[in-house]
Amino acid sequence: MQNAYSFGIDGSFSTSYEHSEEKGGDSEGTWENTLILDNVRLLNPYLGFNFHGTYSEEDGESFTDIYSAYLEFSSFERALEIKLGRFSYLGNRFLTLDGAEATVRTDYYFGATVFGGVPEYFDSDDRHINESFRDTGDRLYGGRIFLNGVKNYTGYVSYSKEEDGDRTIQELLGVGLGRRFVSLTDKTVFLSLDGKIDYDMEDDDIYRGMARVYARYKKLGLIADVTRIRVEDGSDRLGELIITNFSSGKEDRYSYTVEYAINDHYTVYQGTVHTVLLNNFGEWITGDIYKFGANVNHFKSHGLTSNFEIYIYDGSDSEANGLSFALDWSITREFRFSFEAEYVGRSEIINGTAGMDKEDSIYSIYGEIEYDVIKDLTVGVYAENNRETRYLP
Repeated sequence: MQNAYSFGIDGSFSTSYEHSEEKGGDSEGTWENTLILDNVRLLNPYLGFNFHGTYSEEDGESFTDIYSAYLEFSSFERALEIKLGRFSYLGNRFLTLDGAEATVRTDYYFGATVFGGVPEYFDSDDRHINESFRDTGDRLYGGRIFLNGVKNYTGYVSYSKEEDGDRTIQELLGVGLGRRFVSLTDKTVFLSLDGKIDYDMEDDDIYRGMARVYARYKKLGLIADVTRIRVEDGSDRLGELIITNFSSGKEDRYSYTVEYAINDHYTVYQGTVHTVLLNNFGEWITGDIYKFGANVNHFKSHGLTSNFEIYIYDGSDSEANGLSFALDWSITREFRFSFEAEYVGRSEIINGTAGMDKEDSIYSIYGEIEYDVIKDLTVGVYAENNRETRYLP
């Protein structure tokens, strides 16, 4: 009988300095350091440690944010997993828990997770303007039973309760189910159906939910979904609509995208998104965006991918036409270049609730160069002129 144990570290450290000038001439400098430790094996293969945190200085003030720092125990084939510390809550990537989580996977096609801790919101990507999170309670606990190892099926039933003292802030009952259909004779023909819903037992209302259809028949694809999200809990808003940046609560979104693959390198698509939301002024507003675009993929031969899109935006608070372009180019194995730009023309502010200036046109532009000096050292430089258009919020 032999026992073998090892220790290993896998992670990254980055440091960056950003100088920015606001409209009106004000400028500021920000120095940010980010450390990520990815499953450092303290006792391989059973016990690991994960960490993601930043330290930054801005205008003489320092800030420290720790998004995750937890021990993780994992048994053979992940039959049992335990997390202790600060980790991302499984129901919301913007929410962390200071506590514990345990997951058991059985051989009988199901598993179970239980969790409990102190909740706190973090905007770890820092890419949303007008970001506001609701106040959290002093404890959040619950569990989930899910399908495990069932071919072409996903599903779960969940329960969570958030409390502050003797007061219940939120009590959610959730359910989700997914099914994937694949042709046995043609792998380019398939269909997937997914749906999930969280019911708020305190407010007796649907808190958030999603239903999605993804279908492909050879070169033709379709994505259609209906979504209800809550901005105040940090739900990913996908940057689909300009007005989404000014939502203060519930959003209902209906969308579809049809795409056609001309060949392995070129795909064209058309999409429409309709959103109804409550803005910061207490007004219900609507918006529609009609998108027409193309994707280019020459990554294998030239290391290049790009996207070009034009859109027509028609909202109850503003109207605009725009176009965008994005390019990612691996010039060599070590040298990479990225570029994004968006132009919005003939914008019309109807009732003054939109965030754009009352100008005929606005634009955003972003460029970045990265170079791998050695195997584990990368240097990057970027420049940005950001007028808060749709793609660069």
